[in-house]
Amino acid sequence: MKRQKVKINTEIKEMVSSGTSTPDGQNIQKQANIKHLRKHAFVNRVSLLDDMDKDSELNRTKFVGFYNMLYVVAFYYFIINPIMSYYKTGQLIETSLYNQMRRDLFMCIVTWPLFYAWSHIALLIQYLAMMNMPKMLIFITQHFSQVCMFVYAHYLVLTRDWYLPQGAFVTFQSCVFFFKMHSYTMTNYKMRREWIDQGCPKSNDPFTYPNNINLRNFTKFIMTPVLVYEPQYPQSSQIRWKYVIVKFMNTMAMLMMGYMIVSNHIYPTIQNINQHSLVDSIFQMTLPLIFLCLTLFNMVFENYCNFWAEITHFGDRLFYTDWWNSTDFEEFNRNWNRPVYEFLYRHVYLELIFEFGIGVKKAQLATFLFSALLHEYTLAVSLKQITPIMIMFMMIQLPVMVWTKRIKGTKFGNLFFWFGIIQGLPLILNLYLRFDELPKLLLP
Repeated sequence: MKRQKVKINTEIKEMVSSGTSTPDGQNIQKQANIKHLRKHAFVNRVSLLDDMDKDSELNRTKFVGFYNMLYVVAFYYFIINPIMSYYKTGQLIETSLYNQMRRDLFMCIVTWPLFYAWSHIALLIQYLAMMNMPKMLIFITQHFSQVCMFVYAHYLVLTRDWYLPQGAFVTFQSCVFFFKMHSYTMTNYKMRREWIDQGCPKSNDPFTYPNNINLRNFTKFIMTPVLVYEPQYPQSSQIRWKYVIVKFMNTMAMLMMGYMIVSNHIYPTIQNINQHSLVDSIFQMTLPLIFLCLTLFNMVFENYCNFWAEITHFGDRLFYTDWWNSTDFEEFNRNWNRPVYEFLYRHVYLELIFEFGIGVKKAQLATFLFSALLHEYTLAVSLKQITPIMIMFMMIQLPVMVWTKRIKGTKFGNLFFWFGIIQGLPLILNLYLRFDELPKLLLP
């Protein structure tokens, strides 16, 4: 009897790892899959570089002074840059880019409440499911409502006289709300399936299905800086309003700093791109672009996300890990943007394995391809042109990741990673700007 039990457990483990199923273990496999896909991945954690939290990794090291120095450097940039601009142009801040960004600004901003209102269709679908609406009709409604957001974002960008900032903002919003709607629908679908398999038990717990299907729980999820739905997240005890104010001010300061970097160091090169060679324009954009990316990273993941996390009492602040120590691009993709990574891991990778029976290697490749297509879609809509440069560079990462396994965990691996990031950004941007010239650049 003991040998037979061990044999069955071994078979189940093999089925889970391969993504296949057998008739004998189908019911056991079904329960294991549901629980595995819904495994709790959120715990109370502090953001690594949160200088306002004494328990952060930063404040427990000896590098806090170095971090403070970066803030002082940013402060000096704020002071010196407008003065130098005034001496050169008679203006404290370059305004031509701002004039383009504020064009149709109201319509651009109002897309957020429109997408927010539209996302409630995901909640409506759950109410309809509880009323035993046909599964096929639920499936059609779910995907139609999600596709409509992309169509609407695409329509706005193509029909209005918008530049890259407006297009990128609307496109990013459509992606975020798509992630949230999809996760809310699929997670509740699996919870409902588990609830039915257990005989539809009644419970007073507000976070068990179907008690979690309500407007309050849904709104809390939409406002929480996370893309993967759970009925309940780890909570902080109280809102620290000083923390909220500082994070908001830091977000605005980083946004302003990003604008100054673009308007003073990147935008002029773009305007005169035809007057520079490819190598010249790459060199001119290299340092400004890496500083811009670091600024935007700090703005979004350290300040903006923590701002909303504090307001919503969200306790898991691990929006990123130490991606700067990456020794290959696979590690970087996993660590620099944890919210998107968690969505891809749960709702693409795991679902392909357990719901569709695809093997692990094929699921990894399909997840990577989905991520590449999503990046390409964002740039294509924002730039109003289809130029598959981003997807080409992401596909190049596949053989690079295989090669860098031999230098994984080494200093050279980290140096190679930083070289790729610093030099790859201006190269990709210049190829987009010079897409019509690519044949001349690539062919003799």
